[in-house]
Amino acid sequence: MAYDPYIRKPYEFYVAACWGVASAISLSGYFILPGGESMLIPSLWFGLLAMLSMAKGFGLLGRGRFGKMLTFIKVKAMLKKVKKDRMWFGWGFDWNPTHTQRAVDTMMSGKQLNGTNEYPGSPWIHGLNDNKEEEIQIPLQSLEGHTVMFGTTGSGKTRAYEVMVTQAIHRGDTVIMLDPKGDKELRERMEMECKRAGRNDAFLFFHPAFPKSSIRFDPMRNFTRTTEIASRIAALLPSQSGGSDAFTAFAFRALNLVAQGLVEVGRRPSIKELRFFIEGGAESLLISAMECHAERVDPQWRDSAEEYFKRAQEGKIKKMETITQPKDLATIEYYRKVLSNTDKGSEGIDGLLSLVEHNRMHFSKMIASLIPVLNMLTSGELGELLSPDEANVGDMRPIFDTSTIISGKHVIYIGLDSLSDAIVSSAIGSIILADFASVAGAIYNSGNKPGRISMFVDEAAEVVNVPFIQILNKGRGAGFQVVMATQTLPDLIARTGDEAKARQIIGNCNNLITLRIKDGDTQKFVVETFGKTYVQTVQQSIGTSINSGDNLAHFSGNSGQSLNYGEYDLFPQHLLGHLPNFHYIAAIAGGRVIKGRLPIITQ
Repeated sequence: MAYDPYIRKPYEFYVAACWGVASAISLSGYFILPGGESMLIPSLWFGLLAMLSMAKGFGLLGRGRFGKMLTFIKVKAMLKKVKKDRMWFGWGFDWNPTHTQRAVDTMMSGKQLNGTNEYPGSPWIHGLNDNKEEEIQIPLQSLEGHTVMFGTTGSGKTRAYEVMVTQAIHRGDTVIMLDPKGDKELRERMEMECKRAGRNDAFLFFHPAFPKSSIRFDPMRNFTRTTEIASRIAALLPSQSGGSDAFTAFAFRALNLVAQGLVEVGRRPSIKELRFFIEGGAESLLISAMECHAERVDPQWRDSAEEYFKRAQEGKIKKMETITQPKDLATIEYYRKVLSNTDKGSEGIDGLLSLVEHNRMHFSKMIASLIPVLNMLTSGELGELLSPDEANVGDMRPIFDTSTIISGKHVIYIGLDSLSDAIVSSAIGSIILADFASVAGAIYNSGNKPGRISMFVDEAAEVVNVPFIQILNKGRGAGFQVVMATQTLPDLIARTGDEAKARQIIGNCNNLITLRIKDGDTQKFVVETFGKTYVQTVQQSIGTSINSGDNLAHFSGNSGQSLNYGEYDLFPQHLLGHLPNFHYIAAIAGGRVIKGRLPIITQ
């Protein structure tokens, strides 16, 4: 099979020159020689062949040209490009083995094709389609399988989010943006597009660094079992064994029992309430829970307990370590003797009683890692944001939770202020994701989808947790469409503590978008996703041998070329580190591979 390198000298010009000379000689014969009319037709043919060769040569001159760099686009112009049931994602072309061959040829040519200091990267990659491109339209149905986006700092992740978020807002989606860094331009873009789309009341803003202008967000409001409440807090505890060690298990039990006690007395669990009864003791909650429960199972229970109250007043009921009041001792004794271990008892109250009876010093040691977590989530103005008090009529900031955000089809920007306090930022993000996972589960179980829910998670390695994996696993059935971004695969591994779990997170995403990445492990993972292909390479060999034993003229030489086929990454790995800003390579569900570039949105 003939091999024609993509980058080579335009030898066609030499051929064209020969055909041109032949045409000129033939044409001169037409004018000079007697009966030269017969030379006219050959002259015309030779001239035509010369022009064809020149045209092919000029085509070669264009190879290796830089692709297009920065493009600015206004929102209205971009929205006109969007087609129904499609997401517009810049300009580009479908990458196939032909482009791989051209990339290999270009790299083997030794030609200097890197960009400038002003525009870093290798823009020639985007020119491998003969500098032709078309508008990229990705089916929304493909995006339902979730998307992971890789990109190093400054490669264009935020601008990519702007393109996606703007379209989601104008489609009428519920939009959730978790941004650990707190990008001001992205937040302003979301607010501006809500106004442009006629959704003035849809935009919500949550940011712990700006409590005065932030909404109040209750991440504990939505739950079906109190164990969900406990899980959200316990997941934030430091653990050396994936959350299964004794301290984490004890903290989970304490949180769950206090939450059950609050539900028993008709109070909504909040982070502040949990902290109050775990740090200060749950004795008062236990007594209230017993009284409420006894009232429900036997409205005349106080008459039945008269004997116990009398004995307590006489000092005949043994005092407890933290409870000494006769009235409280009588209530506990009545519950223990009459209601506990019967069909009128409550497992939650039984557990709360054992928690109160637990040695206080040992209890304090077992929850030593829990108290700092509760403190950091309830201290100062952050406590007012995450544990809103509905009875405080002086606080005019609206209160929202994940359920009301989704049912109201809101657009919320959640900034986490990770630059100021990475630990608190990570905790807030994780607990909010857990709340969304709970609501997603409720929607999934009910089967009543509220429409498309577009969730965008930037710097996902700072906030991902088990509930987020559940959103990726089952969120599609609840209408969730997730786009998560991170810089490298090792970031996710460090967060989860396990490469298998990190790959599980990425494996739940059917679409992969990659901007410029430098990390070798991440590059390997990406090219594995794209797959392999075969490319042609030419191998040259030259050899000589001399045998001067009999005659100095005895020598031999050889030279040759061989055409080889070799397996190669569909997109060469090291080129991932040479993509210019806002350029990407993407693998879309179904096997489509796209080389594209994104614009910068302007007013």
